[in-house]
Amino acid sequence: MTSYITKSRVLSGLRCPKRLWLQTFQPKLAKPSSTSELTIANGIEIGKMARLNYPAGILIEHIEHPDVAVAETKRLIDNNCPVPLFEAAFEFAGVLVRADILVPVDGGWRMIEVKSSGSVKDHHLVDCAVQLWVLEGAGVKVQQVCLAHVDTSFVYAGDGNYEQLLVEEDVTEKVRVLLSDVPVWLASHRDILANSIPAVLMGSQCKPDCQFQDHCEQELPEYPVSILPNGRKVITDLQQAGIEDVRDIPDGVLTKERHITVWQATCANQPFISPALKTEFSKLPYPRFYLDFETINFVIPRWAGTRPHQQLPFQWSCHIQRQGGVLEHQEFLDTSGNAPMRVFAESLIAAVEDDGPIIVYGAFESTVIKSLIEFCADLENPLNDILDRLVNLLPWLQNHYYHPAMKGSWSIKAVLPTIAPHLDYSQLDDVQNGTLAQLAYVDIIDPKTAPAVRETKIHNLLKYCELDTLAMVEVVRSFEGGVFS
Repeated sequence: MTSYITKSRVLSGLRCPKRLWLQTFQPKLAKPSSTSELTIANGIEIGKMARLNYPAGILIEHIEHPDVAVAETKRLIDNNCPVPLFEAAFEFAGVLVRADILVPVDGGWRMIEVKSSGSVKDHHLVDCAVQLWVLEGAGVKVQQVCLAHVDTSFVYAGDGNYEQLLVEEDVTEKVRVLLSDVPVWLASHRDILANSIPAVLMGSQCKPDCQFQDHCEQELPEYPVSILPNGRKVITDLQQAGIEDVRDIPDGVLTKERHITVWQATCANQPFISPALKTEFSKLPYPRFYLDFETINFVIPRWAGTRPHQQLPFQWSCHIQRQGGVLEHQEFLDTSGNAPMRVFAESLIAAVEDDGPIIVYGAFESTVIKSLIEFCADLENPLNDILDRLVNLLPWLQNHYYHPAMKGSWSIKAVLPTIAPHLDYSQLDDVQNGTLAQLAYVDIIDPKTAPAVRETKIHNLLKYCELDTLAMVEVVRSFEGGVFS
């Protein structure tokens, strides 16, 4: 089988030369992330949906045999195929691409690239430019380049009609401007692959889904300057000055208070703890309700009245702390596969009673509750009452606590091990973050999922959400009790 440079490799090289080199020569070092898994799943789903707009189209298969796919595509093109082609394969100058949709038009073809995002991004144009360069190099007359993306204002009626879900934008001119850059990119990529692994510092190009992050992190110092929160410019300046470890930053270089806190705590190898935490937490009246949500955001809406990428809640966990420290736990998880918003809201309102602070970690729960009013207008008053009672722990921790082991992050998963090391998300089975929670939920409501697998995923999902609220209990309990004062 012929060895090709694929479009995805070209895009990888533009994003990070080291990533391209590792994909080519050490692919076993890749560790797929839950984020990349979800992105791929969404891409496949929206690609299939896009084809429904062209019901007479022909799918070019042979995923494992690109030479066969290229030959079959060429035969159809040469014979003036009168219907659209899906996943048409082309090769030129050693570069292999597959076009999502090719539609025959007067004088040639309209090329459509399908994306699950809600708008056209710059990297989408680069993607299309590589494809157009290969197609035209292979002799295909492309009259128009379109990018089909999700219309986030589309509201699903529940009738199975998704004709208006995707919007096709003509990006022909924007893409043609980039065509002269493509051979330059390819020459650079070939040069990268002809040499030893490039030295590239970790940075924004690693987020959110590079599969080599774990490998590259092994090469970093224990406390890399990249942990400085919201500090892209200062991080770049430090790296260009040859400073890679927070502990090597000279006194007086950092100016932002949070950066200075991270630097001082790391250098001293001691946590920073403000007495204000104990004072503030002690003011919280009882009963206290510690609340966490899990949501799903389908790229293709499944329930009437919902939109693409809309955060829809399906699970909550609530730890209730009474006067004297008595702790209760209530939870909700809808596994029916039906729209869960109404029953979610009703059960939540009943659980949090009428009085007492509702403690959350971040602004997410507030955003979700506001969106619930869209579906449950008759529950607007009790939902607004819940909003009025929310107490966000995150700003308190960001302003008054930092431990070197948090490495620049105040996420609950970073904070918890520094306060209650016996509680560890890594000990959970299957579901250890929000993305994995979404994937588990999709399996749970899928009728094809085996009953035993479904029950296991329900158990794991409940345990994950329960740990999120128990973590907040431990945070407040530890600082209020003076354990870390």
